[in-house]
Amino acid sequence: MSIVALISDLGTKDHYVSLVKAALLNNNPTIIPVDISHEVGTGEIGEAAFLFRSVWNSFPFGTVFMNGISSYKNSSKEHIIIEYQDRYLITADNGVFSLIFPDVNVDDVKIYLLNIEAADDKRFPMSGVFALAAARIAQGNYPELWCEKLEGLIKIKGLEPYLNGQDIVTQVMYIDHFGNLYFNLTKKLFDEIGKGRSFAIPVRSQTTINKFHERFVDVEVGNEVAFWGQNDYLVISMNREGGGDRAGTFNRLMNLDLGDSLTISFHGDANR
Repeated sequence: MSIVALISDLGTKDHYVSLVKAALLNNNPTIIPVDISHEVGTGEIGEAAFLFRSVWNSFPFGTVFMNGISSYKNSSKEHIIIEYQDRYLITADNGVFSLIFPDVNVDDVKIYLLNIEAADDKRFPMSGVFALAAARIAQGNYPELWCEKLEGLIKIKGLEPYLNGQDIVTQVMYIDHFGNLYFNLTKKLFDEIGKGRSFAIPVRSQTTINKFHERFVDVEVGNEVAFWGQNDYLVISMNREGGGDRAGTFNRLMNLDLGDSLTISFHGDANR
């Protein structure tokens, strides 16, 4: 058996995801299709990259990932298979891999041109050429045996935090269905810049966060909270225990959307 993990902007209202799974199973009935998310914003490869990065290492070796965001090929964007860390990503060459792994060593990555004769690579590639390729890999027919190897990928830079004096300016890179805000700042980078200094995150007028917690319930209901997510990114939210009209609304309370920024200021001497 082999796992094929799916990300798309197809939603769950319609039949499109079922067509993809049916194609996978018709080509290889031992496949286990796993949904990561189908609620990514249309064409939002930055959101897709965030989700891939959040789960990549949680899946076992040999997993095949399929990226259904911006999946159509054209004269400048081929369909490809990327082999990295003993896992595979089937995608259009749209820059998503460079957003998942911005610091990757190119020597650790293998890239193949995905071109299967008579497979649908134009109308609905996820249920066509992507599903057929995933089924082949799941059967042990690895791309190095039937694909042309490529050199180089389309690379794009995503939202990245930057320094403004001693401050970090960080942007919202993902909002989950609870309204929790994920920022493009990792704990590693925060520690490297902060060097143990005190800090302040102004989340709303007259409201500042100056410490991290491990759980929502570490602050009182209705209070803002900052913590490091399982994927090591900064999360800012609110203790909404009990739900009600507070559940799923924190980003609106803060008036923040994807790409909006907050400034984290540090106090004290970083050289101590």
